[in-house]
Amino acid sequence: MKKIILAIPLCGLLTGCPGGEHEGKEIGGFKPFYVDKGRVCFSLDKRDVLSRYSLYSNYDGEKRLAVNEGLKFSYPDTCINVILDSGYRYSSSYNLNGVNYHYEFFIDNNWNVKGLRR
Repeated sequence: MKKIILAIPLCGLLTGCPGGEHEGKEIGGFKPFYVDKGRVCFSLDKRDVLSRYSLYSNYDGEKRLAVNEGLKFSYPDTCINVILDSGYRYSSSYNLNGVNYHYEFFIDNNWNVKGLRR
């Protein structure tokens, strides 16, 4: 009987909090986008519509690089000019076709972009 009583809380600890597929829904799904030294493109497809974006770096704490809302942009307007430096982590959230997405990435010193999943 004691084993059963101990097993129930142990199962709860191993399975974690409930949430399933809805967990993290407010930040949206992980979706990488095009990253270059002088610009980022949230989409390269002319059929996609970008309605908002934010881009931050971890340089000197958290630095806001670009934020815009209330948009109806299609490619090439889904690209923004922004200077990115190697050796830093960047995070973004954006809405494409009415769906929220996020993308976190790191740029190493050789300018390799590595996506970081939450």
